[in-house]
Amino acid sequence: MTRAAPGRKKATKTSVDSSRVLREQGARFFGKLLDFNRDRSVLRDPVKQFCDAHELSSPQSHVIIWLGHEGPLNTGTLSRLADINDKSITGVVDRLEARGLVERTRHPSDRRSVVNALTPEGRSISAGIRERIEVALAGFFSTLPPDELETLFRLMDRLHDTVRVPHD
Repeated sequence: MTRAAPGRKKATKTSVDSSRVLREQGARFFGKLLDFNRDRSVLRDPVKQFCDAHELSSPQSHVIIWLGHEGPLNTGTLSRLADINDKSITGVVDRLEARGLVERTRHPSDRRSVVNALTPEGRSISAGIRERIEVALAGFFSTLPPDELETLFRLMDRLHDTVRVPHD
């Protein structure tokens, strides 16, 4: 007879079946995310056209989107949110700063820390990107009845609560 390790419950058939079902649901959800990402050109294309017209690379547009959404951020947080590695984020911000879209200042309470913020021109570009995303999403959401949209938002909130990380 096998014994469970101290502090661990012995797996029952029900818990194994439940774990298997949850894993299958996870695989299904992941597949749906991949499908959505592959087919999201209706959302991506208007934003890409706008960014191309403003000569913004994808990493630069991500920095502008996050600074527009969150406000001023330190470089580490910006790197994590924009999914740009620490070695590359400085170059991305350098180029945006050279174009007058981002400005760097010292953190008011920690002079060693740098804070990145949008300039007025950067805020204007951020608003243009956001507007295109909102218009594209409005078309997407128009295919769902209001009750399904509310269900979608409630479920997204619940899922977000499970992965939420504290802000820096």
